[in-house]
Amino acid sequence: MKIRNLYKTLAFYMCVVLAFVIALGFYPKQRINDRDSQDFSALRVSDDLRVIAKTPHSIQHSKERKVLANYLRERLHQLGGETQIIEYDTIPSKIGGGFSYANIYSVFPPLKDSAPDNSSVTPSEESYILLIAHYDSRFRQIVGKDTVFSYGAADDGYGLGVIMELVSGALKYREEWNQGVKVLFTDAEEHNLDGMRAAYKHNKEIFENVNFAVNIEARGVRGPALLYETSGGNEELMKLYSHAQNPQGLSLSSVVYRFLPNDSDFTIIKDTVPGLNFAVIDDLDHYHTDKDNYSNISLKSVQHYGDQLQPVVYEYLTNEKYAAPGALAGDSDMIFFSFPVFGMFTFSKAGYIIANLFVYALFLFVLYVYVRYKIIRPGAILKSMMHIMVFALAAVAVGFALSYILALYWDFKFSIVDLKYIPYDKNLSVVMFLVSVLWILVFCRLQERKNKYYMWNLLLGTNVLLLMFSVACLVVLGGENFFFLIPLATSSVALFFSVARHFKWLYLVSCTAVMISGVYFLYLLYAAITVGSLGVIMFMAVMYTFSVISQYYCLKRDVL
Repeated sequence: MKIRNLYKTLAFYMCVVLAFVIALGFYPKQRINDRDSQDFSALRVSDDLRVIAKTPHSIQHSKERKVLANYLRERLHQLGGETQIIEYDTIPSKIGGGFSYANIYSVFPPLKDSAPDNSSVTPSEESYILLIAHYDSRFRQIVGKDTVFSYGAADDGYGLGVIMELVSGALKYREEWNQGVKVLFTDAEEHNLDGMRAAYKHNKEIFENVNFAVNIEARGVRGPALLYETSGGNEELMKLYSHAQNPQGLSLSSVVYRFLPNDSDFTIIKDTVPGLNFAVIDDLDHYHTDKDNYSNISLKSVQHYGDQLQPVVYEYLTNEKYAAPGALAGDSDMIFFSFPVFGMFTFSKAGYIIANLFVYALFLFVLYVYVRYKIIRPGAILKSMMHIMVFALAAVAVGFALSYILALYWDFKFSIVDLKYIPYDKNLSVVMFLVSVLWILVFCRLQERKNKYYMWNLLLGTNVLLLMFSVACLVVLGGENFFFLIPLATSSVALFFSVARHFKWLYLVSCTAVMISGVYFLYLLYAAITVGSLGVIMFMAVMYTFSVISQYYCLKRDVL
C-alpha cells in the first residue's frame, strides 16, 4: 500500500510540473525566423523597431513624430504602396496647448490581370483588408514621482513593424490576390483616438470596400499576442481566424475590456467593419513608460503576431469568397478560448449551452449516485462547502487588503482593474498564492486524518460551488464560464469512473487539466487587470487548489 501510494504521489507531482510547463508553454514559441526566411520574421521587424523607438514621438514631440511619419511613408512607398500623409487642423490638447496631427494611408490594390479566369470579381468590386496601427507614443505621464515618456517600441511599434512585414510577405504572392490591402497608421491614438476619429469622419475613401480590418495594439511588451476583441457577429471571422498558427485568445476578454479604462482605434470602426483586435498584455509595468523601449522588446511576441496573422491575411487575400461586402458579417457571436497545447476551442452560443448542460447533467448524476447509495452524506457536502467558502472569502479579503495597502504605500490611486506600476506586485502575488496553497494542504491533511471520506465530500462540495458559479456566469456574462466549467467537467468525469479502481488514474488527468487551465487563466487575468484584482484572482486560485488537492487525495484513498 505504501509503495503504491508513493507511486501515486510521485505521479501527482510529475503532473504538477508537467501542468506548469504546459501552461507556461502557451508563451510564443522560442524559434524566431531568420532574416532571410520566406516566412514572417521578427528579426526583420526589429530593424524597423530600432528606428521607430529611437526617440519618444508623442503629441508633445512634433519634430520626432514628423520624422517617424516620413520614415513610415517611405517604407510603405518602397513596398509599392500608393502612400500619402493626410494632415488635419490643429486641435487643443488635454495636457495644454494644441497640436497638429496626420495619418499615413497606403493602398496595395490587387493586380488587374491577376484574377482567375472564372473570377466573378471586377476591379470596381475590389474588396480590401485594412491593417491598422498607431504611430504616436504615449505623451507625458507621472509614474510615482517621475515624469516619463514612452519610446513606443511595443505600443505601437509592434503594430507598425508587424504590418509592414505582413504586407512585404503578402506581396510575394500578389498574383494570387483576389482582394487588396489598405494600411492606415493613425496619429494621436493616445490622445482620445483623434487620428482614427478624423479619418472616419473626413476620409471615407479609406474605409470604402473594406470588408475586414485588423488592429494591432500592445498593453505591455511581452507574452502571447492575444485576440482580445472582435466585432459583433463574429462567426465568419472566427472561421477565418481558424487559419492562424498557434491561435491565442478568449472571448471573455471582450467582456473584461469593457471595464478597463482603455480604447483602441478599433473601437471607432468595430460596429461597422468586421475585424479582429490583437495585443500583448504582459509586463504592464512597461506600458506607457520609458521602459517601453527597444531594449525591452520581445521577439517571441513579435513572431507570434506574425505566425497568427500571416496565414489569416493569405486566406483573406486569395480566397474569392471574401470579395462580397458581407462575407465576414454575421448575426451570432461565438464563444472561444484557447487551451495550451490543444489550441483554440470555438462554440456557437447554442452549442456552448448544450455543452454546459451536458456537464451539469453528468455532475448531478454523479452527485445523485454518491448520495443515493450513501457513499456521501448531503450534510457532509454542505459542511465542506462552508470550509471552502471560508478559505475563499478570506483570500478575497486578504488579497484586496494587500493590494489596497500597496497602493497607499506607493502613493497610487487604488483601482481594481488598473493598478499599474506597483513594485514587486508579482512577487507578492506568488507568495500569497503559495501561502494559501500551503494552508489548504495542511487543512486537508488534518481533515483527511479525521475522516477517510472527507476528500470525496470536499471534491463534491467544490463541484457544487463550481456548478453554482458556472451557472451564474453563464447567465450574467453571456456564456463566459470556461474557467469554472473545465474543472467541473474533468473532475466530474473522474468521479464518475472512480467507483472502478482501475480508472482512478483519471484523477491525475483531471488534476493536470485543472492546473493547466488554472495557471493559464489566472496569468491572463492578472496581466489584464493587475494587482488591484488580487482578491478576485485569489478566489479563483482557492477554487482550483481545492479541486486539485481533493482529487489527489481521492486518488490515494481506496475506500470506494
